Amino acid sequence: MMKNKSILSLLSILGIATLSCPLGYADEPQSPSSEELATFKKDRAAILAMVGEFKVSFKFHETYGIKDDYKLKEKIYNETAHEIVKVVEDTENRIVLQHLLLVDHGLEEMVVKHWGQVWTFEDTEVLEYQGGTTWKKRQITPTEAKGTWTQYVTQTDDSPRYESQGTWNHDGGSSIWISQETPRPLPRREYKKRKDYDVLMGINTHAISANGWIHAQANRKLVKRDGKMEYLCAERGYNTYERIESHDFSAVHKYWESTAPFWSNMRTFWNGQIKKSDTLSYHSKIKSKSLGKTIRSLAPSKDKKSTATLEEITTAVEPFVHQKS
Repeated sequence: MMKNKSILSLLSILGIATLSCPLGYADEPQSPSSEELATFKKDRAAILAMVGEFKVSFKFHETYGIKDDYKLKEKIYNETAHEIVKVVEDTENRIVLQHLLLVDHGLEEMVVKHWGQVWTFEDTEVLEYQGGTTWKKRQITPTEAKGTWTQYVTQTDDSPRYESQGTWNHDGGSSIWISQETPRPLPRREYKKRKDYDVLMGINTHAISANGWIHAQANRKLVKRDGKMEYLCAERGYNTYERIESHDFSAVHKYWESTAPFWSNMRTFWNGQIKKSDTLSYHSKIKSKSLGKTIRSLAPSKDKKSTATLEEITTAVEPFVHQKS
């Protein structure tokens, strides 16, 4: 998510952005302290520590009911895969990471463009999920934003998913980022199977481990419809990323080499749509046309090697988007 920031440059030896200072005059910002600079450098190192080649396990289970007549799902969701996390942008106070999943179907492995992470330092705006296919901007004061990072998560097609604000903590040599409670669309593991709730309210924790990292989730499943707001149950989830050196990721590298320019154009398109107004919403279908199929038809493939331009993407996808002021 592209946002304008008024953040000083770091010392040239770091080559990264400084912490902004809300004290004093706007045209005479104070220099950050050595402690602030050291913390900022640790923050960036923790985010970049999520880059690499991993064996991943996904585990989720409902822990307790909240609504009286709700029956907990006893089956634990437990899947494994291999995944690469790549840096696709690293400019001053903004780092963009892209997940690329390698799924084993028995006879062959398939590459899936997975979720993306956009980390922004001292962000003064978050894009909050409202339900359905609608997101709305919420402003953060510079004082509230000081020292924090937002994590904006994108869908597989680079459209919005959710955005959280939080602070990295490095006490005792451990790097952990914990978000505020954040509304999210139904997870991919459930959105085709579940119709009994509408929003996943989650607290996300990213913790750097000795051999990788963990994305832990403390979730509540919320019914938000017909003027009703009620929780069904709570859920815990753990996505564990363990570094691996022996797996063949050549198919992933080949896929990204051929598709990266296209997905760069898609990110630019969605960023432009988000900038236009305070509320973003889109239609999954227009008459007989599907948004998902439209985007897939633009992506490079075995039969289509060329990359769709930003203008071609805008012409094809923008009709699905509607803005609200």
